[in-house]
Amino acid sequence: MKNTGIKAILWDYDGTLVDTRQKNLNVTRKIIKSLFNSRSSVFPALQTLEKYTSATRKVSNWREFYRQELNLSEEQIDEAGRMWTSYQLTDNTDAAIFEGIDTVIAELAEFPQGIVSQNSKSSISRNLMKLQMLPFFKHIVGYEEVELKKQKPEPDGLLSCLKKMAVSGCDSVCYIGDHQTDVLCVQAANRVLQSNGARMKIFSIAACYESGTDTSAWRIRPDYEARRTTDILDIVDRLNSNST
Repeated sequence: MKNTGIKAILWDYDGTLVDTRQKNLNVTRKIIKSLFNSRSSVFPALQTLEKYTSATRKVSNWREFYRQELNLSEEQIDEAGRMWTSYQLTDNTDAAIFEGIDTVIAELAEFPQGIVSQNSKSSISRNLMKLQMLPFFKHIVGYEEVELKKQKPEPDGLLSCLKKMAVSGCDSVCYIGDHQTDVLCVQAANRVLQSNGARMKIFSIAACYESGTDTSAWRIRPDYEARRTTDILDIVDRLNSNST
């Protein structure tokens, strides 16, 4: 695959590289128990994995999830955010990569690759190291690197990652994520780039290979959809071909 137009590949983490649904549910349950000294099952969104997945797909980010689904105040949400990393690191729930994603990342190794996530950078790094995938990623932006109120869909994390990776110029970048928030983040980042006179274009690719992912109701549609992990390779090839 010849690199002619794509400058870098950026990834979301949860639901895109790794299936972290059960781990994140377990961590959230522990945080709620610690905050309220009560059973998390009183919250419908935390009763089953299916209910948790459905609830997280309806909100734009983790702060909105805690606010709408768990009725936390802004102060409690801040406290939950501060607790997230330590609980992630002490939870031993397996979080496996999606089938074929390791091959895709290896095939794209000629491109600088980064991660922009609302999960913990240290937790992401530890799991990727365990999976022997960490060396493929040049930079990781977790929620700790972004002001709490500037999380996705705000563009700050995505733009920060591009800056850290020294990506500039008029070439294209792909951001791959499983949630409409990722597409909204790309849209916001492109507006900032355009207002600053940059000629770079970020393309959004929806990771639809997780069971149940449906973009039809999203407020804004992605530029591309990957129904299988290997579709990402075809999309990158297509973007490169169109740039020549």
